[in-house]
Amino acid sequence: MDNPGLTIAEIRLASKTATSILADAGYSCCLVGSAAGYEHGITRVPNDVDILAMTDQDPVEPKDLLVSQNSAFYWAKPVTNTQASYRVLWYRLPLEKSSASLQKSCRIDLFTPGMIHLPRIPRDRIIWSSSGLPIMPLFPTLMHKIQAWKAHLASTKPWAGVKQANDIHDINDLLRVVEAVDVNLDNQNWLDAWFLEEAVDGVRMFTQKHPETARGWLKLGFHSH
Repeated sequence: MDNPGLTIAEIRLASKTATSILADAGYSCCLVGSAAGYEHGITRVPNDVDILAMTDQDPVEPKDLLVSQNSAFYWAKPVTNTQASYRVLWYRLPLEKSSASLQKSCRIDLFTPGMIHLPRIPRDRIIWSSSGLPIMPLFPTLMHKIQAWKAHLASTKPWAGVKQANDIHDINDLLRVVEAVDVNLDNQNWLDAWFLEEAVDGVRMFTQKHPETARGWLKLGFHSH
């Protein structure tokens, strides 16, 4: 599971530090997942930071860049599986002078287009949150949450149920936000065609499981058939 107990201020600090280094190195990047969702209006504080870097490089390269540019970034085995063959990127949060607690770290996951169903976001489509963070636009953020929900629904891992419940919570929050703005499936043709096709299939599946959300999806241009 992700590193628990982080505040939104800590999540934002990790996000800003990482995206600033990547941007300075010439990467076009934005927050995705729950970190982006929170900036859009999700009420649940995320547990980690997911970043999408628009590059065809191996994602290890921008991760290594972060480690080389700032000593607060480091590699370590996942906390729940210290015998794992892979390493996870972490950001060591500053220790508060008034706090006697152990120093906390924030997990940083970095992806490139095509990984975990993420579309390529053109630089001029990346938006900036009120807290000064580059984030994926609202519509694809909601659609990607649908893909996460599908993945957790199909997963047999012991924590999948908790993840799925979080996804449903986040989707409902984002659906309420997106209904209040001028966003519709019909004006999203700038997104990859495969991503939109997955969105239609995912929303259909979500609506079947949660029919109480059908009206909201209909307003966004999704139909049940």
